[in-house]
Amino acid sequence: MNKQNSLITRYCLAVVVMLALLGPLAQKGRGDFVLIDNQQLTVNSSHNQGTLFDTSRAFIVPGGYVYSLYAYDSGAASISGGFVRDLYTCNFSDVDISSGNVNNLYAHDFSDVDISGGYMYSLDARNSSTVSISGGNVGGYGDGYLYAYDSSTVDVSGGYVYGLSAYNFSTVNISGGTISYLYNASSVSISGGSVGTLYAYDSSTVSISGGSITYLYAYDFGMVTFYGQNFHIGDGLSFDGERVLGTGMLSGEWMDGTRWAVNVADNYPTATILAIPETATFLLLFFGAVMLRRQHKNGLIK
Repeated sequence: MNKQNSLITRYCLAVVVMLALLGPLAQKGRGDFVLIDNQQLTVNSSHNQGTLFDTSRAFIVPGGYVYSLYAYDSGAASISGGFVRDLYTCNFSDVDISSGNVNNLYAHDFSDVDISGGYMYSLDARNSSTVSISGGNVGGYGDGYLYAYDSSTVDVSGGYVYGLSAYNFSTVNISGGTISYLYNASSVSISGGSVGTLYAYDSSTVSISGGSITYLYAYDFGMVTFYGQNFHIGDGLSFDGERVLGTGMLSGEWMDGTRWAVNVADNYPTATILAIPETATFLLLFFGAVMLRRQHKNGLIK
């Protein structure tokens, strides 16, 4: 009896090992698809790899699973459900994500990514790609960030971004949504939304005219400019003209009367934080327009 139980146990272990070995093989055995020209495909089952060329389009819907999806030329992917583990876009390709899950997205070479829903763990934008976020969730703990390199553009008007890192000549425009951590070494414009912690380093430039920021760290030669009115400084801060020196609480109002406050947690002597009244900016533009008009009237400008 013991011998029979031992044989049954060995048989069960052998089956478990076999299933474990066959798992990766089964993954590789899933069907692949390749679309060309104007072909379209609705993906509602499992695939190991999908490739899009020309102006083809794949629709990933609930039940769809693609381990690796590649979009070249002007190929497009619409994701409204399902799961894509790795998504690679190149050469003017287009991706729309309204639901579902994407683990990693690599947008290169003038790609266009539009995110209005769903969840994405990490996104890497390079080579003049554009990422627009109006909803959904991007990023998570660990390496789950949105990275913008080269001359890429990121527009955030809604949704949630755990961490955003902008480098080189990339541009970030924030008019809404929530960003927990913003690491900036390029150009950022903030007119709305919420940023938990903003790090400005290298030679970054940040223009802020709305929204909210909880903590600000200004390093290296970073420049951060607040455009508002009724500025106030707390203990540890001082004004040198329009420049803010030291660390502490900086508060004020945006031009619509909304009050705001930011904790200047670090402020390197080489960095620059400015608090510029919007009335002063308006007067500069006004007098500039007057001077141009006078020059035109006097025939200096034709």
